[in-house]
Parts: sequence; structure tokens; C-alpha cells
Amino acid sequence: MTAVLGPEWPQLKKSSEHPPNPKRTHTVPVQSALPLPEPKPENSEQCEICQYGENLFLCDTCLKYYHEDCHLPPVETERSPWSCTFCRMEKTEGSQQCLREPEVLARQMGPEEQLKCEFLLLKFYSERGTDMMPHYNYRCKNDLMKMNEIKKKLCERGYLKVEGFIQGVRCSFQKHKASRRCNGLCLGIILEAKFEQNFKKVFAVQ
Repeated sequence: MTAVLGPEWPQLKKSSEHPPNPKRTHTVPVQSALPLPEPKPENSEQCEICQYGENLFLCDTCLKYYHEDCHLPPVETERSPWSCTFCRMEKTEGSQQCLREPEVLARQMGPEEQLKCEFLLLKFYSERGTDMMPHYNYRCKNDLMKMNEIKKKLCERGYLKVEGFIQGVRCSFQKHKASRRCNGLCLGIILEAKFEQNFKKVFAVQ
């Protein structure tokens, strides 16, 4: 599937900008296949990433909703059943060998590393909940726009090693901290700390 850049962060994409999504169907052991729930027009369900409704796809594992391009990688609309990145990560959790950070950064971007990096960036986009909004500084937007470029490159599998992805994210945060728009209460500082915490946990960094 061709990777499509999702809504620019932190500006949320309006629901009307999401194109209609194709239907998906389950294959079930009965005489006829039962249709999967189609994207719901109601506002009762919201995308886990942007918090907007309409044209949503359901994760068959956790039953949470996502827009096709808000998810990372983009939702595989023809796959049934389909599981989101968060659920796929839960299935891979287990004991793993602890490594020093240089060893982790030097790893080739195989399927496991790709999934972990997708999880980290998707976590970054999702961790902008209401509890953080009082600390949000709208002037941070331009400094963190590079995250959309990182998302696009990751979707296109443009990183050969883990190091390229992690350095790209850190560079974006460093640029933000160096600007006069940054202060100790802004959302960018909070998200940077969370990203580093998640990175060490996901890759078992010593």
C-alpha cells in the first residue's frame, strides 16, 4: 500500500477531510460471509489518534477505532481480521535481552524494529490527551512539523537502521528546545520525556 501522510501534528484533521473508506468483510465458517462494521457516521466513536469521528476502521483485537491515515502504518483496509499497531506490540511483548543504546541504534530495520518504531511514533501522536492540553503551546507547531516527515519516511520504510529514526525524532525535539518558543511547561517537553521513556522500554535499553 502506498503510504499516505496523516493529519499534520498537532493540528487535527477535520473529519470531512477523510475520504470514504472501502468496505471490509470477515471470512466466517458459515454459509455466507458477514459484513464487517462499516465506518460509522455517528460521533459516538472517535479515532484513538485524532479524537475525531466518521470514516473509522475498527481494530478487531481491541475494538478501538482509527482513521486510515491516522494509524501508522496506514490501516490495511482489505485485511480481515485487522489489528492495530498497539495490539500487535502487545502480542510481541515478553522477555528480551537488555542492550546498551549504541547496540540498539546499530540494529538493522527488520520487521521487529520497524514495528517498534511505528509503535513509538504512533504513541507520540496519541499522547496529546486532555490532561496535557493546559501545557500546550501553539507556537511549538512549526518546530515539531518534522515529525510528519519522519512519519512519511517510516511508512515508506526509508530507514535502514534504528539509529536513523531515533536521531530524526531527537533532532526535531532538539530544534524545538533551542527555539525561544520553548518553555518548561510546553507539550513538546512533556512528549520528549515520554518518547525517551517509551524508547528505553520498547527496546529494553539498559
